[in-house]
Amino acid sequence: MAEITNALEERQEAKEYPILWWTEWFSQRIEEGKVVNYCGLPYTCKFTLDRTKYDETKVIIIHASSFEPNDVPNLDDVKSRKKALVLNTLESPKPFQIKSEWTSIFTHLWSYSFKADFVSTYFVAGRGPGTFLDYILAKPMYTVQEKNVFRKDLAPVAWIVSSCTAHNGRHFYIKQLLKYIKVDIYGHCMSNKDWPKHPDGQSFTDREVVARYKFYLSIENSNCDDYVTEKIERPYSVGVVPILDGPEDYSRFLATNHSSIRLDDFATPEQLALRIHQLDQDDAAYLKYLDYKDPANPVDSLLNPRLLETFDVPQGTWGPDDNGARCGLCKLAHDMTEGTYQLTSDKVIGPDPTCYFTKWTYISWAAEFYWWIIVLVILGIFAAVSVLIICNKSRKARRSLQTLKYNLMPARWRKKMMAGDNTETEDYQLLASQNEY
Repeated sequence: MAEITNALEERQEAKEYPILWWTEWFSQRIEEGKVVNYCGLPYTCKFTLDRTKYDETKVIIIHASSFEPNDVPNLDDVKSRKKALVLNTLESPKPFQIKSEWTSIFTHLWSYSFKADFVSTYFVAGRGPGTFLDYILAKPMYTVQEKNVFRKDLAPVAWIVSSCTAHNGRHFYIKQLLKYIKVDIYGHCMSNKDWPKHPDGQSFTDREVVARYKFYLSIENSNCDDYVTEKIERPYSVGVVPILDGPEDYSRFLATNHSSIRLDDFATPEQLALRIHQLDQDDAAYLKYLDYKDPANPVDSLLNPRLLETFDVPQGTWGPDDNGARCGLCKLAHDMTEGTYQLTSDKVIGPDPTCYFTKWTYISWAAEFYWWIIVLVILGIFAAVSVLIICNKSRKARRSLQTLKYNLMPARWRKKMMAGDNTETEDYQLLASQNEY
């Protein structure tokens, strides 16, 4: 009897729960058949794109980039809390995600956002090869002296970019920056540098390209809370100072509080360029940004506490990465199937209000006419003050100003003004009588 009981328990522990991807992932079926069996749970889960398994699953996932309003699961099952509908996205929010009309149909969010139900950053949590902390603590690929030699042929700053259609208009900022400092740009947007190759014809990796520079533009395509991608991991991994623009709060992702440069700390691109020039000429000041790479320094006491709190997760626990998010989804599938988790009627995700979509869109115009704007504002203030002084001293000038104001005033306001009992009212009554002829 005991043997039968143990066999039943083992069979129950080995139970596998299906999780349905309703959509493909960027037009690919790579999620089909993936098994989640690394969570330390007494059960496993399996992802599938087979919609015939709809009745068997309690958790359904829709990829944001593949979302079609006319192709969604039975929303009655979602509204009645029989199914959980999960929105998956590691990209910056798509336009529909800003509208509650569509975000309100989802019960859970799988995203880079730390406010999501299942957090999956662009990095691997924990310690060991391939983790974010491992990249941060890796030995620099080149010394500052070697970089100074590279500077004979290279700019102080590098940028690898694939698109000039970023939501925040970052390319407008770079166009202004290029007026004051040289930037080697690789990729498909504003490219001015060919991708290097080794003598054997093999192309450099991204990290090999970045490593030869002193600075790297880690500029995200959108400015949203927690949206930080591999653009910061590249420079950190090879000992290069990242120049950042992304979320307002970067503290979870910084090696130290003095390991990077922020665009927002400078009023203009010209001021940023001046700071880069200064550091490019001062090796001692530059190396202070990379002190976390110095093996002589006590690593754990030097690293940013918020970084360690976020990514230095104990072995056997789930961190804010892809595996951690999938383990959370697997637990949700188990709990809903076994009836130990109940969705509430108010368990829905809402629109993302944190994104600043046009941050740099107008910087070219503003930077070009920066001093002219100041001059025009000063002249405008001077003209306004002059008019007020003249009008106060000259009844005729004041009458002319009042005539203009009277003619621009809606009829109901004119009646209200003429109903009063003061000097200004008398002037308006006189103007009214003059305008009758």
